[in-house]
Amino acid sequence: MIKSSCALFVLCIFIVIFFADIISGKTIVSGDIMEVRDDGDIVISKGNSKAVNNVNIITADQMTYNKKSSALSAYGNVKMVSETYDGEFIESYGESAQHNLNDENGTFCGYSAVVKYFMKSSKSPLILNARKISVDRKREVLSAYNCVEVITLSGTIYSDNVVFDKKTLGVTFKKDDKRPVADILYDGRKGIYEADEMIFYNSDDNKKIIMSGSVTGKIEMEDKIQ
Repeated sequence: MIKSSCALFVLCIFIVIFFADIISGKTIVSGDIMEVRDDGDIVISKGNSKAVNNVNIITADQMTYNKKSSALSAYGNVKMVSETYDGEFIESYGESAQHNLNDENGTFCGYSAVVKYFMKSSKSPLILNARKISVDRKREVLSAYNCVEVITLSGTIYSDNVVFDKKTLGVTFKKDDKRPVADILYDGRKGIYEADEMIFYNSDDNKKIIMSGSVTGKIEMEDKIQ
């Protein structure tokens, strides 16, 4: 009886190790219910799903991982925490996500997808809200589309599309259906500005905004009575 129990225990350990190895040497997927298809090339996790490798932790209600293509599809309360090459962190949220663990790029979608980029150059994170946000970790570029809001210490900027390039620390807003609108504190005064294109620099040392193409604005001014 003792020998049978020991054999069963060893078998369980072997199965757990087998599951971890069959998924990937670098990526481990876990969940309440696990299903393996196509000789281990496809892994489906349901309930408290989690995928972990050396730079990413992804959690969701459900996910499917393709070992051959390194493609991960996640659904329901998706969250990814990634570490960049220089030790900074990116938090990404969405109702669904498609992520390639080899190419290190992914797309997060939902009514309010969110990406928070915690950079050493700024005391507060750069926050993007949109319907769709793409994260390219290798190039360190964020691209957001549809109902985009970028939240900064200076205020909030609204646009149809946004591109953030970590190399320049520039956040670029360009006119699509609508012109970008900035509701910000700029040059010591609160104002609302519109332009065909805006570039905002997200750094504690450089908070300037460059606006071009039919710039208009409303500035709040306070009269001081002597």
